[in-house]
Amino acid sequence: MVQHFSSQQEDILKELINVSFGLAASLIGDMLDNYAKLHLPEISSIDILNLNGKIIEVLGRENEFYLTKQRFLGSFNGEVLFVFNPYSAHVFTHLLLQQATCDDNDIKSSILELTNIITSACIGKFCEIIHGETIFKVPLIEKRDVLEMDKYDKIEGYDNVIVIKTALDIEKENILGHMFILLNNEMLEQLKQTIDQL
Repeated sequence: MVQHFSSQQEDILKELINVSFGLAASLIGDMLDNYAKLHLPEISSIDILNLNGKIIEVLGRENEFYLTKQRFLGSFNGEVLFVFNPYSAHVFTHLLLQQATCDDNDIKSSILELTNIITSACIGKFCEIIHGETIFKVPLIEKRDVLEMDKYDKIEGYDNVIVIKTALDIEKENILGHMFILLNNEMLEQLKQTIDQL
Protein backbone atom coordinates (compact mmCIF):
# COMPACT_ATOMS: atom_id res chain seq x y z
CA MET A 1 0.00 0.00 0.00
CA VAL A 2 1.57 3.27 -1.14
CA GLN A 3 1.92 6.01 1.47
CA HIS A 4 1.08 9.36 -0.11
CA PHE A 5 2.34 12.71 1.12
CA SER A 6 -0.10 15.35 2.29
CA SER A 7 -0.06 18.56 0.21
CA GLN A 8 1.87 20.31 3.01
CA GLN A 9 4.43 17.47 3.22
CA GLU A 10 4.78 17.54 -0.56
CA ASP A 11 5.44 21.29 -0.56
CA ILE A 12 8.18 20.94 2.08
CA LEU A 13 9.67 17.93 0.26
CA LYS A 14 9.66 19.88 -3.00
CA GLU A 15 11.46 22.77 -1.31
CA LEU A 16 14.09 20.43 0.18
CA ILE A 17 14.70 18.79 -3.19
CA ASN A 18 14.82 22.20 -4.86
CA VAL A 19 17.56 23.34 -2.46
CA SER A 20 19.56 20.16 -3.10
CA PHE A 21 19.04 20.59 -6.87
CA GLY A 22 20.45 24.13 -6.61
CA LEU A 23 23.64 22.69 -5.12
CA ALA A 24 23.76 19.92 -7.73
CA ALA A 25 23.24 22.38 -10.61
CA SER A 26 26.13 24.50 -9.31
CA LEU A 27 28.43 21.44 -9.24
CA ILE A 28 27.28 20.33 -12.71
CA GLY A 29 27.88 23.84 -14.03
CA ASP A 30 31.43 23.79 -12.64
CA MET A 31 32.02 20.38 -14.19
CA LEU A 32 30.85 21.60 -17.60
CA ASP A 33 32.31 25.09 -17.23
CA ASN A 34 28.84 26.32 -18.18
CA TYR A 35 25.65 27.61 -16.57
CA ALA A 36 23.36 24.75 -15.52
CA LYS A 37 19.88 24.90 -14.05
CA LEU A 38 17.73 22.10 -12.66
CA HIS A 39 14.03 22.92 -13.01
CA LEU A 40 11.58 22.85 -10.13
CA PRO A 41 10.88 19.17 -9.54
CA GLU A 42 7.53 17.52 -10.10
CA ILE A 43 6.96 15.04 -7.28
CA SER A 44 4.61 12.10 -6.85
CA SER A 45 4.65 8.81 -4.94
CA ILE A 46 3.75 5.34 -6.16
CA ASP A 47 3.72 1.76 -4.92
CA ILE A 48 6.90 -0.16 -5.81
CA LEU A 49 4.74 -2.62 -7.80
CA ASN A 50 3.93 0.20 -10.24
CA LEU A 51 7.58 1.16 -10.87
CA ASN A 52 7.99 -0.54 -14.26
CA GLY A 53 4.70 0.91 -15.48
CA LYS A 54 5.80 4.38 -14.37
CA ILE A 55 9.14 4.05 -16.18
CA ILE A 56 7.33 3.08 -19.39
CA GLU A 57 4.93 6.01 -18.89
CA VAL A 58 7.67 8.64 -18.43
CA LEU A 59 9.59 7.38 -21.48
CA GLY A 60 6.63 7.98 -23.77
CA ARG A 61 7.38 6.45 -27.16
CA GLU A 62 10.99 5.56 -26.40
CA ASN A 63 11.82 1.86 -26.31
CA GLU A 64 15.40 2.12 -25.04
CA PHE A 65 16.64 3.95 -21.97
CA TYR A 66 19.60 4.29 -19.64
CA LEU A 67 18.99 3.23 -16.04
CA THR A 68 21.36 4.02 -13.17
CA LYS A 69 21.05 2.42 -9.73
CA GLN A 70 22.73 3.47 -6.50
CA ARG A 71 22.12 2.05 -3.03
CA PHE A 72 22.59 4.15 0.08
CA LEU A 73 22.99 2.47 3.46
CA GLY A 74 22.98 3.58 7.09
CA SER A 75 20.43 5.14 9.43
CA PHE A 76 18.76 6.43 6.25
CA ASN A 77 18.75 3.77 3.54
CA GLY A 78 17.20 2.98 0.21
CA GLU A 79 18.06 3.14 -3.47
CA VAL A 80 18.02 5.79 -6.18
CA LEU A 81 17.25 5.03 -9.83
CA PHE A 82 17.59 7.46 -12.71
CA VAL A 83 16.02 7.03 -16.13
CA PHE A 84 17.22 8.93 -19.22
CA ASN A 85 16.05 8.58 -22.78
CA PRO A 86 18.83 8.14 -25.39
CA TYR A 87 18.50 11.73 -26.67
CA SER A 88 19.06 13.31 -23.24
CA ALA A 89 21.92 10.91 -22.51
CA HIS A 90 23.64 11.77 -25.82
CA VAL A 91 23.18 15.53 -25.39
CA PHE A 92 24.68 15.55 -21.89
CA THR A 93 27.63 13.40 -23.00
CA HIS A 94 28.44 15.76 -25.90
CA LEU A 95 28.28 18.76 -23.56
CA LEU A 96 30.52 17.06 -20.98
CA LEU A 97 33.12 15.54 -23.30
CA GLN A 98 33.08 18.26 -25.98
CA GLN A 99 33.70 15.76 -28.75
CA ALA A 100 31.81 15.03 -31.95
CA THR A 101 31.40 11.28 -31.53
CA CYS A 102 30.68 9.37 -28.34
CA ASP A 103 30.33 5.63 -27.87
CA ASP A 104 28.09 3.81 -25.41
CA ASN A 105 30.83 3.65 -22.75
CA ASP A 106 31.27 7.44 -22.96
CA ILE A 107 27.53 7.90 -22.49
CA LYS A 108 27.37 5.51 -19.52
CA SER A 109 30.29 7.11 -17.67
CA SER A 110 28.94 10.63 -18.34
CA ILE A 111 25.45 9.78 -17.09
CA LEU A 112 26.92 8.13 -13.99
CA GLU A 113 28.83 11.33 -13.20
CA LEU A 114 25.65 13.38 -13.59
CA THR A 115 23.45 11.13 -11.46
CA ASN A 116 26.15 10.74 -8.80
CA ILE A 117 26.12 14.51 -8.21
CA ILE A 118 22.32 14.77 -8.05
CA THR A 119 21.95 11.68 -5.82
CA SER A 120 24.61 12.84 -3.36
CA ALA A 121 23.05 16.30 -3.06
CA CYS A 122 19.49 15.05 -2.70
CA ILE A 123 20.03 12.13 -0.31
CA GLY A 124 22.56 14.23 1.60
CA LYS A 125 19.82 16.82 2.21
CA PHE A 126 17.39 14.13 3.43
CA CYS A 127 20.06 12.79 5.83
CA GLU A 128 20.69 16.30 7.08
CA ILE A 129 17.05 16.89 8.05
CA ILE A 130 16.57 13.51 9.75
CA HIS A 131 20.02 13.75 11.41
CA GLY A 132 20.90 10.43 9.83
CA GLU A 133 24.03 9.06 8.24
CA THR A 134 24.41 7.15 5.02
CA ILE A 135 27.11 5.74 2.79
CA PHE A 136 26.76 5.33 -0.96
CA LYS A 137 27.47 2.08 -2.77
CA VAL A 138 29.14 2.15 -6.19
CA PRO A 139 26.49 3.13 -8.79
CA LEU A 140 25.62 0.87 -11.72
CA ILE A 141 24.31 1.75 -15.17
CA GLU A 142 22.83 -0.27 -18.00
CA LYS A 143 20.96 0.30 -21.20
CA ARG A 144 17.55 -1.33 -21.11
CA ASP A 145 14.74 -2.11 -23.52
CA VAL A 146 11.11 -1.48 -22.59
CA LEU A 147 10.09 -4.64 -24.43
CA GLU A 148 12.41 -6.71 -22.21
CA MET A 149 11.24 -5.29 -18.86
CA ASP A 150 10.07 -8.68 -17.54
CA LYS A 151 13.57 -10.17 -17.99
CA TYR A 152 15.46 -7.75 -15.72
CA ASP A 153 16.18 -8.40 -12.05
CA LYS A 154 13.25 -7.60 -9.79
CA ILE A 155 13.87 -4.87 -7.22
CA GLU A 156 13.07 -6.14 -3.73
CA GLY A 157 13.08 -4.77 -0.20
CA TYR A 158 11.16 -1.56 -0.85
CA ASP A 159 7.51 -0.54 -0.58
CA ASN A 160 7.37 3.03 -1.91
CA VAL A 161 8.81 5.15 -4.68
CA ILE A 162 9.17 8.93 -4.64
CA VAL A 163 9.07 9.94 -8.31
CA ILE A 164 10.91 13.16 -9.19
CA LYS A 165 10.81 14.59 -12.69
CA THR A 166 13.22 17.39 -13.58
CA ALA A 167 14.97 18.94 -16.54
CA LEU A 168 18.56 20.16 -16.67
CA ASP A 169 19.06 23.24 -18.82
CA ILE A 170 22.51 23.78 -20.33
CA GLU A 171 23.12 25.91 -23.43
CA LYS A 172 19.39 25.87 -24.25
CA GLU A 173 19.43 22.07 -24.26
CA ASN A 174 16.70 20.42 -22.20
CA ILE A 175 18.03 17.23 -20.64
CA LEU A 176 15.12 15.35 -19.13
CA GLY A 177 15.72 12.99 -16.22
CA HIS A 178 13.48 10.99 -13.94
CA MET A 179 14.67 10.19 -10.44
CA PHE A 180 13.10 7.38 -8.40
CA ILE A 181 13.88 7.18 -4.68
CA LEU A 182 13.00 3.72 -3.35
CA LEU A 183 12.25 3.46 0.37
CA ASN A 184 10.70 0.91 2.67
CA ASN A 185 7.71 1.91 4.82
CA GLU A 186 9.89 2.54 7.89
CA MET A 187 12.20 4.99 6.07
CA LEU A 188 9.30 6.80 4.43
CA GLU A 189 7.52 7.15 7.78
CA GLN A 190 10.70 8.53 9.35
CA LEU A 191 11.02 11.06 6.51
CA LYS A 192 7.37 12.11 6.80
CA GLN A 193 7.57 12.56 10.58
CA THR A 194 10.67 14.74 10.20
CA ILE A 195 9.00 16.81 7.48
CA ASP A 196 6.00 17.33 9.80
CA GLN A 197 8.32 18.77 12.45
CA LEU A 198 9.94 21.27 10.08
